[in-house]
Amino acid sequence: MATTTPDDSREFFELTDEEQARADELHRSTTIVDGLIAGTYYLDDSDYRDRLPEAGIAAGNLTVGGSDDDFEATVDGVCEVRERIRANADNYFLIESVEDIDSAGDRTGIVLGFQGANWVGTDLDRIRVVDELDVKVIDLAYNRANTLGDGCCEGRDAGLTMLGREAVEELNDRGILLDVSHTNDATTMDVVEHSADPVIASHIGCRALANSQGRAKTDEQLRAVAEAGGVNCITPFPPVIKRDPDTHEVQPATVHDVLDHVDHAVEVGGIDSVAFGGDMSDRTLNSGSIHQGSNLNVWRKTHPEVYGDGPTDRMDPYPEGLNRYTRLGNLTRGLVDRGYDDDEVRKILGGNLQRVFESVWE
Repeated sequence: MATTTPDDSREFFELTDEEQARADELHRSTTIVDGLIAGTYYLDDSDYRDRLPEAGIAAGNLTVGGSDDDFEATVDGVCEVRERIRANADNYFLIESVEDIDSAGDRTGIVLGFQGANWVGTDLDRIRVVDELDVKVIDLAYNRANTLGDGCCEGRDAGLTMLGREAVEELNDRGILLDVSHTNDATTMDVVEHSADPVIASHIGCRALANSQGRAKTDEQLRAVAEAGGVNCITPFPPVIKRDPDTHEVQPATVHDVLDHVDHAVEVGGIDSVAFGGDMSDRTLNSGSIHQGSNLNVWRKTHPEVYGDGPTDRMDPYPEGLNRYTRLGNLTRGLVDRGYDDDEVRKILGGNLQRVFESVWE
């Protein structure tokens, strides 16, 4: 399904002509699945609505609703996004089953997902409602603690609450995939332990390479997700890719640094446990500023151990060579450059996530 991307590979990789051709063919023919799409504007902003299909994204987990929204606002937000998907059916469609991914063609399938579940409150029956709306991925806690467990910015070392354990069971019963990208260390391990289904970390880094508390996962956490049949999705989000280990200053990175995280996650958890989670916002990067309420704006000053030390009015530069969806081909070229074979590349680009989706949703 994937299309070709701008050819800047010669700037980053010394591939032979044969390797270059192989990488380009792999990118064109692989069903690419993105662990995390950040920004519903990709659906209908005239300047960006073609970006995901052009990058060859067959399906992606799109965050819908705000992390602090109450239940009514959450349901309204999901319904609105569903309408926007229908209104832009030339480029997008709603993923209702894993089989839909293989029928994407030149469009991008949208998996509805939540970062945070504050909307649950104390009423687990609300999960039934979002299930009926085809929400398929839920991260229980986003930065803060809630009634279910602790997010990555909480100072205490608490994990799932009793209600949180019940929520995990309910989500398992309904075939909704659990995400641990923004949970703290204890909650991450609790979710993996108590879930009967595999879980994903939809957009994370490896803490061994970038000391981001919570947002970059430890080797123990990477291994636990992998051993439970889940997937760790490496993101180019700068604070979890490269930083000073002592001062937390976010440092300039390239696609090679992202590939280092991929290699490390594969080494720890195996080839079947690694995928890609974009978390890239072309519009935010182009605007040169970030909105009030973004993570860097709200959390960076008080939690540099999580979000790094850097500007609070704009995004850090994303890694050179992998800063936009139009450069996603460089990830494929980099995997070829690192010696991954065709089957391994296909697993990282989408096959591993498809396997987990099938395991949980069906």
